[in-house]
Amino acid sequence: MMKLKGWLFAGSLLFAGSSLSALAAPPGELLDQAQASQLVNRVTEAPKSLTFQGIYIQQRHNFMQSYRVFHQGGGGADVERRESLDGPQLEYLRHGDLISVFTPDSRPVTLDRRHTSKMFPRQFPDHAEELLGNYQIRRIGRERVAGLDADIYDFEPRDRFRFPHRYWIDSGSGLMLKTVMYGPRREVTEIFAFSQINIGGALDKRLLKPVNPVRPVVLEQLPQAPVADPQWQIDDLPPGFKLFRQLKRNLPGKNKPVLHYLYGDGLVTVSVFIEPIDARMPQGLTQQNGISLFCRHVGNYMITALGEVPPETVQAFSQAFSPRSGDK
Repeated sequence: MMKLKGWLFAGSLLFAGSSLSALAAPPGELLDQAQASQLVNRVTEAPKSLTFQGIYIQQRHNFMQSYRVFHQGGGGADVERRESLDGPQLEYLRHGDLISVFTPDSRPVTLDRRHTSKMFPRQFPDHAEELLGNYQIRRIGRERVAGLDADIYDFEPRDRFRFPHRYWIDSGSGLMLKTVMYGPRREVTEIFAFSQINIGGALDKRLLKPVNPVRPVVLEQLPQAPVADPQWQIDDLPPGFKLFRQLKRNLPGKNKPVLHYLYGDGLVTVSVFIEPIDARMPQGLTQQNGISLFCRHVGNYMITALGEVPPETVQAFSQAFSPRSGDK
């Protein structure tokens, strides 16, 4: 995400409007399990099967980036191209599972399959039960987004380990038009929203051709099943989170590889890092812009958990890891 260079006034209105909408919204209708499952499946399928093109923004506090997206759906593997409209020039091309990107520098780019398949407006898991076990859905009204009528749904956490979310869904097509994630005080922490959108019709194939010299990227495979670590025992994780990735990796500013676990609940992720103690890293809780981080020292190691979740969630993740006998 890049530093804000424009859209400041428009972005402020987006945040203010979302906050006021959250405060003014009536309780609304709680969807039963069948209705909720039908909604999630519809919204999950729409960005795969529909043809659309538009401009959307992503804003997180004083950072913003705008993108143009072209998507050709149907006929087997979908095709998609995205490009940034402000800040450094970025371009992303996807044809089914084949990904290519253009960035201003020549550093290698590595993505995981979950990231490439969850870019706005394709943010729901493929299986509705992954999400509905953790959130209940409430329909709270209707508003216009980018000129289209949208139904508004609140995704309310079933426990204290996650934050609420709000989604604006195109009434006609089921395409996600806007999303808001809230923080611990019901403040808006992140927005994705279309400012222009055209759904359906024919898409000029030339719009799917890259403008810049894109290069293929390596896709990290997600583990099929958790692999028991000989050094660390994992117990009593917060409910509803599934392990997506488990690997050792080199991170910027780190002298030694870091053990990384990535968990998700269908909407958000939590990362757990295990590495030798770094005296510069204070123990305890840190919170900023809707992101919680909790660090604790265990023997010669520090365990750090971070994610867009409440403080008790990252604390529980950090404390779920303990050295196996003989490694303390």
